[in-house]
Amino acid sequence: MNFAGNFIHIGNVETRELKQLVQNLTEEQWNEFSIRHQRYEVHRDTRMIGLVYDPDFRHSHPTRLPILQIFEPGIRPALAITADYYEQGARGAELIQQFGLGYFVRATLVRLKAGCGIGEHQDLNFSLTHSHRVHLPILTNDDVRFSVGSETIHMREGEIYEVNNRRMHSVQNDGASDRVHLILDFVIPGEMCCCGIKLHPQTFCSPQACLDTVRLKIPCTCHPEA
Repeated sequence: MNFAGNFIHIGNVETRELKQLVQNLTEEQWNEFSIRHQRYEVHRDTRMIGLVYDPDFRHSHPTRLPILQIFEPGIRPALAITADYYEQGARGAELIQQFGLGYFVRATLVRLKAGCGIGEHQDLNFSLTHSHRVHLPILTNDDVRFSVGSETIHMREGEIYEVNNRRMHSVQNDGASDRVHLILDFVIPGEMCCCGIKLHPQTFCSPQACLDTVRLKIPCTCHPEA
């Protein structure tokens, strides 16, 4: 989702239980989901485990995968903090009253190998550009840097951030250990993207209505970088 800025610090959460669950994962489990690093060259040095995930990147009716049962207790505090942040704001509260509660359309664990990076890219999928993309570092090191636009930060374990995935973004792990993030995509029903509000204010966002802006045929200039 596009917004005025690169990162939003949502809050902090204790990750001890979640970290232990991640450390118990086997290489076989990490390699089970090959679709991400095989389909997208920029993610070739990552491995993903889907907890709530659909390969078609649908925007509703997400699939809760069996492994979620193992991780749900550990991720529940982060889910609560994230949902409260968006639903209790004035904008979110108004939309929820009209369209219903928000939901997590995706929840994934993503491991970036030591000494590797995720090259600069923008998210061009309808669902990715119309949900709030939230990162929670579970395992990291001091030499991991996350860049969005012209800003680069180090996300510490337990810090929850939304990233502006409509801007060019990249990650570099120059440390000796792998980095693992929980990535959440939160949807508020009825919420329109900034381009949708400007270009089709009388029509809700949809893959058809937003095709040209999602695919950057019409550049979004709603929130220019400072």
